[in-house]
Amino acid sequence: MSMLDAAVQGLIGILQWKSIAMMLIGITISCTLVAMPGIGSKTAIALLLPFAFGLEKYAAIALIVSVWAVSNTANSITSILFSVPGGSGSQATILDGYPMAQRGEAARALSAAFTASAMGGVFGALVLLAAIPVVKPLVLLLGPPEFFALVMLGVAMVGALSGRSPRKGIAVGALGLLIAMIGVHRITGMPRYTFDVLYFFDGIPLIPVTIGLFAIPEILFLVTRGSTVSSVELGDLSAGRRQGIADAFQNWWLVIRASLVGVWVGIIPGLGSSVADWFAYGYARQTCPGASETFGKGDVRGVIAVDAATNAKEGGSLIPTLAFGIPGSSTLALIFGGLVVVGVTPGREILTTQLDVTFSLIWLLIISSVLTSVLCLIFVRQFAMATRLRHTLLAPTILSMSVIGAFAASNRLEDVGVMLVFGVLGYVMRLTGWPRPPLLLGLVLGPLAERYMWTSYQLYEGWFLLRPGVLIIFALSFVALAGPRLIVRWRRGRAAVPRAS
Repeated sequence: MSMLDAAVQGLIGILQWKSIAMMLIGITISCTLVAMPGIGSKTAIALLLPFAFGLEKYAAIALIVSVWAVSNTANSITSILFSVPGGSGSQATILDGYPMAQRGEAARALSAAFTASAMGGVFGALVLLAAIPVVKPLVLLLGPPEFFALVMLGVAMVGALSGRSPRKGIAVGALGLLIAMIGVHRITGMPRYTFDVLYFFDGIPLIPVTIGLFAIPEILFLVTRGSTVSSVELGDLSAGRRQGIADAFQNWWLVIRASLVGVWVGIIPGLGSSVADWFAYGYARQTCPGASETFGKGDVRGVIAVDAATNAKEGGSLIPTLAFGIPGSSTLALIFGGLVVVGVTPGREILTTQLDVTFSLIWLLIISSVLTSVLCLIFVRQFAMATRLRHTLLAPTILSMSVIGAFAASNRLEDVGVMLVFGVLGYVMRLTGWPRPPLLLGLVLGPLAERYMWTSYQLYEGWFLLRPGVLIIFALSFVALAGPRLIVRWRRGRAAVPRAS
């Protein structure tokens, strides 16, 4: 399939009425549920996976990816209006967005944020498009041994960079790999860890685990909080829209520079949106004229830089995810699982036989970014009012969706039990500071790692571990995981050595 044919086919797939409808549903959910502090895109994606399972390929991709692709846009609503970040990627928006809202410029700040988000999202999609001719030949040069090493690198990277304790993250990722081994081995036909229970012969299903890990804990925390998401009164959100849109276009060069920062952060696996906003804000503060006096006091340029970077990051983070199967962020680990559920495997296939899927993602990023910004500009007050819902209404709704989603995947009550078990586990993990995304990623990548390992062993026996590509990837893994700690220890050692007088 040529790139032109794939681009046309991907665009046709996204413009089908089912795909457009699913995109609108995903955008609406993103602008309401995702904007609520503490809930986030992971919960929304986990709830939507069961419904995507029964959809056509393009419609399923439109539903799942649209929630993630525009979540940073929705996060700005609560950051600017209430000084409460809707997600980790919208923390820096508060520094200038909330002071603008306090002095009556909430509409201007929101309009500037939404417009910059659209521009950043389009920029990130174009970078992804430009990266395809570069990474495609590289992927075709890799064989099963190299892909096995990349899978292990992906689990290790997400595990090490998804929390304050890398050891916890790697341990949770290893647990996910072990859970993935439950069931009948596809090559030998031998049952493993089934304990003679028929339900375990097919392995642990992905959808109930995802819902349990990410949706149930948020319900429990919402109930224990015992109040609405926000109790701050909404002010006038109509005046200043034109000025905010004009601000974004007048600072177009800042948008491009901040988008480049976001793309760079997105390409590096594991960094994700938790640092993209701070990197962009720090860069804008250092390079914008007069920023040292105005940033942090309500400068619209601070809002523009952050929102452009966080949306552009998504296009960059898709590059390692699609090409090498290494999720660029913890949320992309769920997207990875969603693609696998609908029959799309990142790696060699998505850049060759399924190249149209890659282009559908590019078109989806462009269309959804622009469409979301327009909808947020029109319905910003309605989306903001969703944060005033009582927990007694919100928690039962999410719980009902969780139970229906877990059961609908295969119509088995056992799946609901699996969801509850992993829900309790996810709640305990969140309560004790253990990261949850590595477990899901290990469960998703486990079968792929095992398949690549068996194929590599059959082709090269144990010598596949000594292939140059495998050694290079393992060396990169060591540098990525151990490098930061070694640098910190080296700096401490130098600081401890007394200087000669």
